Amino acid sequence: MPYPALLAFVAAFSAATPPDTTVPPDRSARHELSSAAAAGFSASALIRAEDAVRDEIQRGSFPGASLSVGRWGRVVLEEGLGRTGRGEGEVDPETTVYDLASLSKVVGTTTAVMLLVEDGLMRLDEPVSAYLPEFRGGNKDRVTIRHLLTHTSGLPDWVELGGSTPEESLRRLLNVQLRSAPGMRVVYSDVGFAVLFAAAERAAGEPLYRLLDRRVFEPLGMHHTSYVYGEACRACASTHRPMGDAYRGRVHDPIARKLGGLAGNAGLFSTGHDMARFAAMMANGGEFEGVRVLRESTVRAFSQRQPGTGTRALGWDTPSGPGQGASGTRMSSRSYGHTGFTGTSIWIDPERGTWVVLLANRTYEEGPNRMQTLRRTVHDRVADAVRPGSETGAAGR
Repeated sequence: MPYPALLAFVAAFSAATPPDTTVPPDRSARHELSSAAAAGFSASALIRAEDAVRDEIQRGSFPGASLSVGRWGRVVLEEGLGRTGRGEGEVDPETTVYDLASLSKVVGTTTAVMLLVEDGLMRLDEPVSAYLPEFRGGNKDRVTIRHLLTHTSGLPDWVELGGSTPEESLRRLLNVQLRSAPGMRVVYSDVGFAVLFAAAERAAGEPLYRLLDRRVFEPLGMHHTSYVYGEACRACASTHRPMGDAYRGRVHDPIARKLGGLAGNAGLFSTGHDMARFAAMMANGGEFEGVRVLRESTVRAFSQRQPGTGTRALGWDTPSGPGQGASGTRMSSRSYGHTGFTGTSIWIDPERGTWVVLLANRTYEEGPNRMQTLRRTVHDRVADAVRPGSETGAAGR
């Protein structure tokens, strides 16, 4: 696909009409919640996970949150807690839309790459320049798709991205030079994932939002998951109280903003309900409610820690040491997940089948960031809620 066509995709989607978020999702998008007992959970223990979130709301860390919990393909809990903002409505897990921030890296960009690898349209160890000839200069010809997924490309973590239009900003992004040789250092890079998004779009031959809508979001009934909602989205939780509507339905991340809201590092918006469906699909080996999105082998390959990359899997992250990261101490070493700057997270433990989605707008308030501590607490309490001996059978797939 010619490079101008890629830029045209950015421009066209930047002006796209967002979905109607003023009404609940279609009935076809709803799922019945499983009982805690049927999934092998202690219901009273799960309440302790909710309590941890309520405590942070009372502490003023954020105005509200959506918490979803399940096991393999079973959704056990979807709870809206608190409000979307001061003096605003209560959080509804089915209709309150959150800025996913860096969850976009895994729910959007990484998932698209997984599909393209399955389709034979991308190869992990192929140079990025094979898809984006414009990505060149210095050692950039040695950067592979795997390097971008594991944050070992040598690209910087962030750049002040100039440009008066998304097209010009994308051109500047692809000209950013490496700070170290590929494969030598792990540097969590928003720049790298923005480049990965552009490479995947070129490989797909269509805008990634269309690929994701057709292959992931629509089949799973994720009708409130989209890029570029816009300020008209009254169901969106603002991510910055002093700026009001300027941060309601518009991506918080500055790189994604310069790219028109359509980027690989941030830009997706979703609800707790939709994200529960995605997490259940991943925990269930790529399938949910009879809909197969990904091969089980693909899910397994992308969620495994890669050699020489610290805690990084392919797109996903894995547990850090005790008291570090988001996973907590009770999730297994095989667990994987990701977090987002605005206060979002998803964490999946394939050993026990448990998964947790927490969506909050913690950047709405300007106090201390306590999200990592909260995530560890919630994940530990969910893990502790699993009844002994329930690893297989009725709680399984």
